[in-house]
Amino acid sequence: MQRAVWSVALAAALALALAEALPAKSTAASPSRASSPARPGSPGAAFGNAGKKAGLEIWRVENFAPVAYPKNDYGKFYSGDSYIVLNTRENRGTFSWDIFFWLGKDTSQDESGAAAILSVELDDALGGSPVQHREIQDHESKQFLDLFSGGVRYLPGGVSSGFHHVTINADSDKKLYQVKGKRNVRVRQVYADVSSMNHGDCFILDTGKGDILVFVGRGAKRVEKIKATQAANMIRDQDHHGRSKVSIIDEFSPVIDVENFFKILGSGAPNKIPDDSAGGDDADFEKQIDNTVVLYKVSDATGSLKVDKLAQKPLSQSELNTNDAFILDAGASGIYVWVGRKSTKDEKLESMKKGEKYLADNKYPSWTKIQRVVEAAEPAGFKQYFGDWRG
Repeated sequence: MQRAVWSVALAAALALALAEALPAKSTAASPSRASSPARPGSPGAAFGNAGKKAGLEIWRVENFAPVAYPKNDYGKFYSGDSYIVLNTRENRGTFSWDIFFWLGKDTSQDESGAAAILSVELDDALGGSPVQHREIQDHESKQFLDLFSGGVRYLPGGVSSGFHHVTINADSDKKLYQVKGKRNVRVRQVYADVSSMNHGDCFILDTGKGDILVFVGRGAKRVEKIKATQAANMIRDQDHHGRSKVSIIDEFSPVIDVENFFKILGSGAPNKIPDDSAGGDDADFEKQIDNTVVLYKVSDATGSLKVDKLAQKPLSQSELNTNDAFILDAGASGIYVWVGRKSTKDEKLESMKKGEKYLADNKYPSWTKIQRVVEAAEPAGFKQYFGDWRG
């Protein structure tokens, strides 16, 4: 009962916020084969002409409404916020889209709920064919991380906590970041102390005074050094408008440079850094296990979610029915919620909730990846589990 009341209240607040966010005048967009410009007064109008050209677009959820995120900040996410990320691809005049809603580990229930609802509104504005993805901080999919060549960076705070956008070079406090991952990089802020470091990873020290120092642990690989340097360049461009100098500190650096790093850090020395193993193995950090793949038919006609097991891998495309919804459990790779072509808007909206309910019922980690796909617009990642897929 409480969940139902919360959903109604959230929907009402979202509708009001969307109405207030609509521009007084709309700018007409050229119609595309897959979608048409959002009409003033329609929920999709809050996203303007999103998805009309190839590339990346990001919005942060603020007071239940999508607010365009500065392009210079792409890849930088605040743990207390929720974001909507749209990736548009064009092939011979035909567009295809992926909608990701990213939830910070400290985001509020209201904001995460609004992000899910707004993703459906954006989906509708684009004709209902995009693939939707739920992304959780620290557990993002490779597909999401690949959108950011310089990696993703997590920062504390957010809109609801009174965060205000930091102007160029306004913050003189030093910050220490740990760089994790070889193929897809995550940059997380850690306590600025030698105890936060290890010899197996790379670390970025933003002095706040015009210098950014990249410390390369003796056990770090060459590719990790390259990725850390790219991440440092991103911090330079995003936080200091390109005005900071990036320097590399490794085992071949002059002693005076190494000593200067720890002097600025305020603690420690090379022999005080924990061993390589303290940071964990990057291969384990990125590893995914392909568990048994199972297809379930979903029904909630009785008011409670019911899932009936249909088949295990290899699956057949004929097992999917246009009138129903299905859950494909791909183990550690996450779950897909497949929605038939004849489903209603409400059924689309509820599809992610069904996925979350399935995770809870099966005691899966809350960060398990969920993707919502619609009939006739399935991504290759979904089709791979069906041995006879056509089209």
